[in-house]
Amino acid sequence: MWLTLLFRISLLSAFLITAWKWGDWRNWQKYYSSMLFVAVVNMSAGYLCYHHVLWFYNPDAVVSTQTVVEFLTTYVVLPATALVYLSNIPLGGRVRNCSYIVMWVLIYGTLELIDHTIIGGISYDHGWSLRDSVLFDLLMFITIRIHYNRPLLGWLIVLVWTIIILTMFNFWSAEMK
Repeated sequence: MWLTLLFRISLLSAFLITAWKWGDWRNWQKYYSSMLFVAVVNMSAGYLCYHHVLWFYNPDAVVSTQTVVEFLTTYVVLPATALVYLSNIPLGGRVRNCSYIVMWVLIYGTLELIDHTIIGGISYDHGWSLRDSVLFDLLMFITIRIHYNRPLLGWLIVLVWTIIILTMFNFWSAEMK
């Protein structure tokens, strides 16, 4: 439990330091709508999945419920990620942009791999797996970029993927809040 707490505090600190150091704070307004976008999508997912969670955060030495971790993810980690991610999109061709997205997916995937297999801070349920999370991360970073340039298209993509995930992971038979 203490290892999970230490890992979470380290991750939160790393995200804050990364956002402070590499986020384009002078132009934060340019990224604000996409920062809100990731927060709203994550909070909506938490609401939809309330009784049918696909992944959950195991308790640590201080936090005994998933709510605190979800709030920190929604209001700190994901907006900080969106700020840094969008602030540093490379200029250049498709290869550089694809490599940049892959780098972010590898970062998120590696952190989740460590959290799931070594730390034991995150668990999966209802057929979700680390492989699904990595695919989700890929879609998330692509969609954040699309939302930044074309917000309505970003929302449409989220709607389509929400329906696909709800169908694939049998939410229709689950009790919904």
